[in-house]
Amino acid sequence: MKDTNRELVKNVLDDFEIRKEARKNLELGWQLNMDFYKGLQNNYVTNMDIVAVGGKRYYWQQREVFNHIGALVESRLAKLAGAKSDVAVVPLSDTDKDVKCAEKCEKVIKAVFKRLNMKSLVDQANMWAEMTGTGFYKVVWDNNSGRELGDINGAPVRDGDVKIVVCSPFEIYPDNLHAGDVDQLSSIIHAKPYTVEMIQKTWGVSVAGTDIEVHGKGTLKDAAMVIERYKDGELVIVAGDRLLYRGAYNMAPFVRQTSESSPGCFYGRSVIERAIPVQRAYNAVKNRKSEFLNRLACGVLSVQEGSVDVEALENDGLAPGAIITYKQGMDAPTFMSGGIVPESLEREEERLLSELATITGGLDISRGHIGNVSGIALEIMVEQDRLRIKRAIESAQNARVLVATKVLQLYKQYASVARIERLTKGKLVEIFTFSNKDITSDEVEIEENE
Repeated sequence: MKDTNRELVKNVLDDFEIRKEARKNLELGWQLNMDFYKGLQNNYVTNMDIVAVGGKRYYWQQREVFNHIGALVESRLAKLAGAKSDVAVVPLSDTDKDVKCAEKCEKVIKAVFKRLNMKSLVDQANMWAEMTGTGFYKVVWDNNSGRELGDINGAPVRDGDVKIVVCSPFEIYPDNLHAGDVDQLSSIIHAKPYTVEMIQKTWGVSVAGTDIEVHGKGTLKDAAMVIERYKDGELVIVAGDRLLYRGAYNMAPFVRQTSESSPGCFYGRSVIERAIPVQRAYNAVKNRKSEFLNRLACGVLSVQEGSVDVEALENDGLAPGAIITYKQGMDAPTFMSGGIVPESLEREEERLLSELATITGGLDISRGHIGNVSGIALEIMVEQDRLRIKRAIESAQNARVLVATKVLQLYKQYASVARIERLTKGKLVEIFTFSNKDITSDEVEIEENE
């Protein structure tokens, strides 16, 4: 048995390394997207397959960042947050019993979403989708949640409950990078670092720890990568060189959400990818304009060689009222003509701002980038802007529907005994009971009338 477990662990670890290498370039793109969102816009992907910071060509060059990507993505996130989100359950038939069961299923979903703070989870999934192109929900049955039924050997025993978490794309490894969605995969891996203390507490297995870099979160000390592989109805969980769990599963627990679907790719695309070249160009224009204004304000001094103390001028500049001493018989220092700021720089700056808003669907009227337009033209612009983000909204809604469906399926499988649930709406509180017998339909859709 030990040899069999050792072979299984090795198989999972080898499989994980293959998948990790296969999507390495995608991870670099996600990291660059996140850097640009956070304002680290001098970063770039090198030929060595790492993200590095670009340096100055000349010491006087300005490399300031004027982050409009962050604001435009936040505008998209606000629109996603404002989209319809309530779900309705379609009855199995038109009989009174099935209609009432569907109504109770809706209450179950709303109560669970309220208890698990689904709004916060949706915000997290939207954020991952907008930054990297893809976000994931994981819907599982947690045996350590729910009501406490008693204890065995001093350890509490519970009846279990649904658990929903959001996973970043950095944690999800499909067996086929060209699959259209999770249901088209034959295998999927969820890899996430845990502290060795948490591994011991959760699975009762002791593993060796090390420092693991967590994307966007720094470094996790004394930790190990926990790898869950869902394949052919079997769930295998390993950490280090130890087997933590092996058992069957009925359905893959993952739900995918994308910002923009990419044909022939399991992972979606972020609008930040399209915005990065424009943002780079905008930063360059703003910096060149700033350098031009610096030359106009401070001036560029022309001196005859050997006529003045150049080092003193470089160190102190020309302070108001300063006295400049130059050698007799030589020309006095003069300022070179700096000209005026070219109008082309002004036009290019405005054009790039408009292009950023257009390609991201992040139009914000309050930012004043729409100029003097008529009411009808403004309505057309707002409608076009809404259509640009429509696919992201629909993907978010579809993900919420699938999460609700999996919640009902889990209760149908595990809630054999009547359970008590609490539904609140403002100051109104409703207490109701349900069991798997009440779940006659798991067909869920977005509720039209909110």
